[in-house]
Amino acid sequence: MTDRDRTPRRGGAPARPQRTRGTGSAGRPDEPALPDDVAASDLDTEVRRDLLTLDKTNAENVARHLVMVTRLLDEDPARALEHARAARRRAGRVGLVRETVGIAAYNAGEWQEALSELRAARRITGNSALLPLIADAERGLGRAARAIEIARSEEGRALTGDEATEMRIVESGARVDLGEPEKAVVTLQSEDLSPGRSGTPVARLYYAYASALAAAGRTDDAITWFMNAASADVDDVTDAELRLVDLASDTEPDIELPTDGHGPESGAEASSGVVPEDGALGTRYDALLLDLDGTVFAGQRALPGARESLENVNTPQFFVTNNASRRPTEVLRHLSELGFSTSVDHIVTSAQSAARLLSEHLEPGSRALVIGTEGLAQEVREVGIAVTRSADDRPAAVIQGHSVDTGWAQLCEAVLAINAGALWIACNTDATLPSERGNLVGNGSMVAAVANATGQEPLVAGKPAAPLMADAISRSRGSKPLVVGDRLDTDIEGAHSVGVDSALVLTGVSSVADLLVAPPEQRPTYVIADLTGLFTDADSVRAGEQPGWRIAVDGNAVTVHADGDGRREGLLPALAASVWHAIDENGLDPALLQVSGADEQVSGLLESAGVGAVR
Repeated sequence: MTDRDRTPRRGGAPARPQRTRGTGSAGRPDEPALPDDVAASDLDTEVRRDLLTLDKTNAENVARHLVMVTRLLDEDPARALEHARAARRRAGRVGLVRETVGIAAYNAGEWQEALSELRAARRITGNSALLPLIADAERGLGRAARAIEIARSEEGRALTGDEATEMRIVESGARVDLGEPEKAVVTLQSEDLSPGRSGTPVARLYYAYASALAAAGRTDDAITWFMNAASADVDDVTDAELRLVDLASDTEPDIELPTDGHGPESGAEASSGVVPEDGALGTRYDALLLDLDGTVFAGQRALPGARESLENVNTPQFFVTNNASRRPTEVLRHLSELGFSTSVDHIVTSAQSAARLLSEHLEPGSRALVIGTEGLAQEVREVGIAVTRSADDRPAAVIQGHSVDTGWAQLCEAVLAINAGALWIACNTDATLPSERGNLVGNGSMVAAVANATGQEPLVAGKPAAPLMADAISRSRGSKPLVVGDRLDTDIEGAHSVGVDSALVLTGVSSVADLLVAPPEQRPTYVIADLTGLFTDADSVRAGEQPGWRIAVDGNAVTVHADGDGRREGLLPALAASVWHAIDENGLDPALLQVSGADEQVSGLLESAGVGAVR
């Protein structure tokens, strides 16, 4: 049995369908026979209500065919489909009936019919819970990329609960189909993979995860999760056991199938990416939302330790950039050239979020003036908005993102359109753009020029505004993400805007001096020198009191004392927290802040950490 076969199958009543009237009579010769012991009353009462628009005789026959579908769905799917088709001939306008045909066709492996019927049912009923089956039917037709597209669509990402899990199972299987097993593994790691749970849905999840691990060549982990699947599925452990036997014959491990209803615990944490609460910073969260410029790379070079750190941290990583000049595929190419390994689905740009924001304010087919790259223009086109580069076309909106080609003429077009009443959306307001040569002019500086000329302020999609951060969290499907970035005014403030933890890296724009005087909305949860800090114990880099460090505040003078056992990485988190407290509670004036060490050794540490700039 393939992992497609393990996709959860759906039954029962869907969301309330629209009321329509069908016609028909009993005893049609083209219908499969109905046994005498099958009664319409055997159908669930709520489901029967959906047939009240039919005449009584027809409704009774349709109900009896639906009962037969339920009886035969697992043991004889071909006959179940015959009864479903009979119900459709009698009541083709009833959403419940079309859904039943779709499910029966799906179980019978009739993928095209399943797809057509499930889409029809969804049009009638509006039932988004059918999306996982629709996506999996696309897989059945050999269109794995289309299945992933459905899973990653706004509607697919909006699913919750069991439907969300089912969609991830389908997406994982589609990625295996495309030869992307590692991505298949990551897709399921946002689910609750705690061993020891039971039930058929849990077993299907474990089975899909084990199948992805096996496809990725992680045989030992796959064995563990096939065992968990066998333990969880109290009704049918045969498939998981067969896969275990197959793997055992290939690898010859000592395997003992579980019989006590509980999966093995050893090795489970490592295979799922879940670590104890006292683990390193990078593994204490279920997703890392990483800034790019100044955090992962600077211009055309990877930052020290970034590549190795991201290769070895076992937490799903998503790259979230305010830079709207490149499309995700271009960002992926740049990352690949620098030696980073990721996928286009794990790249979220302010251009994407700005285009989505634009689509929420304009009707499809409206026109927007694009100030930015062709990549930004394409993002706009993909949300159904037409593109222009001239204010003379009377655009309904202006969308502005970074481009090295933006000059006086382009900014004037934006000013003319905005003064004529166009909505204004900025991809981001970063004043500077980090490079290997230093900080360059960023989109925010150009936005400021337009604001000065128009007297207006734009809607902002990128950090620190919430839209980009919300899109990144939605894409990651994480319940406990960590934002990692180099800018207090974008990355860290952006994390505050959506209420998640953050880590400041000191490899980009914001300095230690900036950190110490940061306002409350720009204060990070953690402070690390660079991305190698992801492997540091989280508690040792959390802003707050740190063992071995004592901070004394006298007026605007701050003195750092070392007790001899303080960890070096704890110095800045302890110092920052003390200074923030002094600013908030004791009236310390940030403009007059003076920091010094109590002895020569501590002074040297402060100097090397960049604290000398505020002494």
